[in-house]
Amino acid sequence: MSAAGTLALLVFLCLTLNDRLTEGCRCLQRHPQEHFCASDVVIRAKVTGKANSTRPAFNIQTVEIFKQLNKNKIAVVYTSQTSCGINLKPGEYLLSGHVEDGVVVVESCDRVERWDSLSSAQKRYLSMYQKGCLCEISPCTGASCLIKMLQRKCLIRVNNSSSLDDEEALQSICLPGSDSFCRWQKILDK
Repeated sequence: MSAAGTLALLVFLCLTLNDRLTEGCRCLQRHPQEHFCASDVVIRAKVTGKANSTRPAFNIQTVEIFKQLNKNKIAVVYTSQTSCGINLKPGEYLLSGHVEDGVVVVESCDRVERWDSLSSAQKRYLSMYQKGCLCEISPCTGASCLIKMLQRKCLIRVNNSSSLDDEEALQSICLPGSDSFCRWQKILDK
């Protein structure tokens, strides 16, 4: 094989392997309600520092519980040792995650946001998302977004790069109506 051919093969392999290594942490963009419904735990928590553990973990004080499978007090959240792990600084966060082997695990594809960065609508919807978990939020593009009456679905527009491109839906909540049809609803400030 020529030197140019070998170099081309090495470049191809490096790009392919690098893509596969980072692929595990590629997260599909999801509506905040989808994060809520897919999570075992959704809490507002104050991170107080790193926990003394054999794996990456953070000490927290739970400020508010929006969703939790069991009622055990959560004092520590764990994260992955891979590139999917997160690093939290002291402060208040909205954390969503899953329970694995009896502990709460939060990773980069979960909803991890500084509490003060959330809009007032997003904070208000946290106590309402559970009602909308019967509904499915489905991506749409172009003409497929014009379909309005799907019984258990709300459509959310995505662009060509699969990122959410629907500001109206992002500021709304998908809830079932009295007719069992799910619709985007915007709850106005009181």
